[in-house]
Amino acid sequence: MRTLVPVTTLDLPELEPYRSLRETTHHWRRGFFVAESEKVVRRLIESSVEIASILLSATWHDALAQALSGPRFAETDVFVAPDHLLEGITGINLHKKIMAIGRIPENPTFDSYAQSASGGGVYVALEGIADAENMGAIIRNCAAFGVRSLLTGTDSSSPWLRRSVRVSMGAIFGLRSFRAGNICDTLDRLRREHDWRVIGTTPRGGVTTLDGEGRGGQSLCLFFGSEGHGLSERAFASCDERFSIPMAGDVDSLNVAIAVAVALYEATRRVSAA
Repeated sequence: MRTLVPVTTLDLPELEPYRSLRETTHHWRRGFFVAESEKVVRRLIESSVEIASILLSATWHDALAQALSGPRFAETDVFVAPDHLLEGITGINLHKKIMAIGRIPENPTFDSYAQSASGGGVYVALEGIADAENMGAIIRNCAAFGVRSLLTGTDSSSPWLRRSVRVSMGAIFGLRSFRAGNICDTLDRLRREHDWRVIGTTPRGGVTTLDGEGRGGQSLCLFFGSEGHGLSERAFASCDERFSIPMAGDVDSLNVAIAVAVALYEATRRVSAA
């Protein structure tokens, strides 16, 4: 590791990202994200995502010293602080005395993304997802069902917000993602130029079974809309067909993250059984 810094005060300029945790969009607007808790930080360490710094207790440093000794961490600052300082950042029960600041991977160009997103598979696209915890749960679902990539537009919450990273349990570190300027225009282009099959989700009126391999080996993209209103009419215009989850009684919809899990199970179960 390049620098091991014993910390006696949180007022060091290098620790500003840790002091500003409560500012919701502060980090990702500057190209950084926050990882907190043992499992999330361990997954970050095991990933290929660049780590700017780690702030942890002496106990955690001893536990992770070997993992942090490799060449991957040559440019990583490791700050070791006493427990009472760490507990004063956001509360002992929140980050468990171990946190890290990582650099958000560069968003690929459309052409490079489209080239890497060929050859079939299941994808997820999102329109207008506002809640960071929903985003994190969706990311975890994508990882659980082997989704090849996540597509979001600028109208959705960033997958790299602190709460999203935490709820995803670090699954975002291994999930390829693409941030589109306009999600509908991007899906239109993927359908037109790369033969994607896009399925819009709706509470009523759609088909109730999905072939996860697509038709003739096409890439299959499940498209989900906002928490309050679902997909817009413009979004449905970018879809080849619609999918609905059968629901009993007068229940009109599911939480979007739950709907993603159910739809992905339906889309991938036949592939898994093959």
